[in-house]
Amino acid sequence: MIRRIKERLGENQLQRALKIHVRQKEFLNIEDIRSIGIVFEATDGDDFELVKKYVNDLKQMGKRVHAIGFFDSKHTPQNISYTKADFDLFNVKELKGMGTPNSPYIKTFITELRDLLIDVNLKNKFPLRYISAMSYAKCKVGIDIPENQHIHDILISVNKKDGIDNYLKQVNVYLEMMNKK
Repeated sequence: MIRRIKERLGENQLQRALKIHVRQKEFLNIEDIRSIGIVFEATDGDDFELVKKYVNDLKQMGKRVHAIGFFDSKHTPQNISYTKADFDLFNVKELKGMGTPNSPYIKTFITELRDLLIDVNLKNKFPLRYISAMSYAKCKVGIDIPENQHIHDILISVNKKDGIDNYLKQVNVYLEMMNKK
């Protein structure tokens, strides 16, 4: 209950911040995108592996990719393997009072100008939504839910039960259609 109250207060703070948050918007085709940021919940190991595969696929296309994963627990598991150059991971201990992330690498992720941000936050975790909302990415893609209406430029309607793999396939479909030459 306390967590919900903190998140509600954080949501109010986020909405105020979004009113003055200014960024340059640009819609690019997947071929023209050079840098991509990904935010995702890393708590489920299978989902983490799907995101790792997606990051590798994008890198093979010549994209510069960096992902931020959130563990909805007090500890980040020690038995996971990932490349620090491609991923940053954080957990509940790294959140400020109202559920907003409070780490230098997250602030860097938010302020770095990227061509695209892909929000893989299917469970609608507030810390990830906060990062997506405050990001200076030129184009933001996320799942079509009411909370994302003012955050993302492209909303993708998928059934959450179909999972991250289906969602990422839909993201690719839309990116390939955008600004086709």
